[in-house]
Amino acid sequence: MSSDPLRSKKEADQLLGSFLLQGWVMTDTICSQEGCCFPMMRSKDGSLSFCTHHDQLPNQGAHHNYKTTPSTPKELPQESKTVPVKAIPRASTDINSGDEELRIRRERREQSSKASQVIGQKMLQRWALLNEHCPNSSCYAVPLVRNPETHQMYCVICENIILTEQEVMELENKKKQDNKKQAKQSVEPIQKPSTTTTTTTTTATATATDTPNSKRQKVTSATTQASSNDVVTKLSKKMDELTQRVENCHDPKELCSLFKSIKQCANAIQACIEVNKAMR
Repeated sequence: MSSDPLRSKKEADQLLGSFLLQGWVMTDTICSQEGCCFPMMRSKDGSLSFCTHHDQLPNQGAHHNYKTTPSTPKELPQESKTVPVKAIPRASTDINSGDEELRIRRERREQSSKASQVIGQKMLQRWALLNEHCPNSSCYAVPLVRNPETHQMYCVICENIILTEQEVMELENKKKQDNKKQAKQSVEPIQKPSTTTTTTTTTATATATDTPNSKRQKVTSATTQASSNDVVTKLSKKMDELTQRVENCHDPKELCSLFKSIKQCANAIQACIEVNKAMR
């Protein structure tokens, strides 16, 4: 194993997903080179292990038997153990940094092990392994998988749905269009009830020759319309609140729930308007 990286971390990160797609196994063992936190990859039979950041890449497939090929000497990592001897005067600092490095290695090893296990389960459920990695900073080189039904990208570690740039743009455009529709619907119901109330009052005062039954019917109609107007006003306020929440929300699941509630409010307002029209 070379002590100097043979490629950049970005290239090594991309190679992890590529080798997983080719059938190589991501182990829970972290590269032994100091400062390297990439998980080791191995062949199917375990005859070859390598680090995508430091080592030469294999020229055969994951099912090839590499035992006949001279393996990378395992004694070389021992040479790196002599390096910390130079830092003896700063023993306390080295111990703290060493403990922190061990903690990070352990966490990433556990994360890699969990990711490999869950990805395997997902693939058995017809999920597809992608050559893309989770952008979350707390997820270290975790390959994404695609849902066979929704076709959305998903991370098995942070359990978030990862949107593409196109999906983000479509969601933002839909959000703007819904906001415009909500603004129109929230203005119209407030103006119409006042006109209806005025018309009803004028009609009731103008027909002095009506029979007692017709007067009672008109009073009942005016009362029903007034109640309907109150409902419209409350629903309009509710839609304004939901609209404000949509503007400040970035969670796709919560956005879907908010859009559903806004649609229900809009339908209820429309129903009230139809009732008012029928009573005129």
